[in-house]
Amino acid sequence: MRNIANYASAKMRRDLNDLICENAHMSKDVRTLRSEQQNYIDGIKERTGKSYSAIARAIGVAPSTIVRFMDDAASSHSLSAKTMEKLKVVFDLPNVSTPNIEHLLYSEPVALAGSIQAGVWQDTGLFTPQAPPEYIMIAPDERYPGVRRWAFRVRGDSMDKLYPDGTIVVAVSFFDLCRQPKTGDKVIAIRKEHGLEEATLKEIEMLDDGSVALWPRSTNPRFSQAIIINNTIDENIPDDGCHGDYRIEALVIQSIRRE
Repeated sequence: MRNIANYASAKMRRDLNDLICENAHMSKDVRTLRSEQQNYIDGIKERTGKSYSAIARAIGVAPSTIVRFMDDAASSHSLSAKTMEKLKVVFDLPNVSTPNIEHLLYSEPVALAGSIQAGVWQDTGLFTPQAPPEYIMIAPDERYPGVRRWAFRVRGDSMDKLYPDGTIVVAVSFFDLCRQPKTGDKVIAIRKEHGLEEATLKEIEMLDDGSVALWPRSTNPRFSQAIIINNTIDENIPDDGCHGDYRIEALVIQSIRRE
């Protein structure tokens, strides 16, 4: 019986020793793979100038997936084959201009503040900080970092050559841009009268005499003439809020429509 017990004990020791050796070998393989993957990602970072979180967003995974893998020295795992394949698809396509997938994957909520339609009067306050009932998700625009954007739905045909009925336009306030409108800008102009506002979408032209022409781009003959905003002030008209008053409110920077 003692011999049998000794044999069993020896066999258990051999099995345990084999298991320890096997695990040590597997850990070594994981450590090697992890090191290779980290070197590969550092190469991407050096080549593209992107941060670890930006690399993660570019392939559609959570930033922590790459950040923790690269920065957590206590961790011993390797990235999955699926994640590595995404990295290779995005960053290793030879002789191909890779689209900015990061901007396609990352979007921001933009307030859908209302509709724009010539001839329709509504309450004032299109560009107010009050929370609107609806938002749309739009990719960031690196041309206007930190500038609040507003979205409007175009109604009617007063500008349908450029923005057909149903188009959503995204605009930024000229006040936030700290610049004046210039010829060729597509703008949102506001006409205020009797406490109401009419928002209209037009293309602007700065005239030689300092006046401003707001041009419709419409297939409808009804909208064929420019609205002229003079730079003179008629002192005979009282400033009582009852006469028409135009202001150029915002610059259109993007449109979203069906083809």
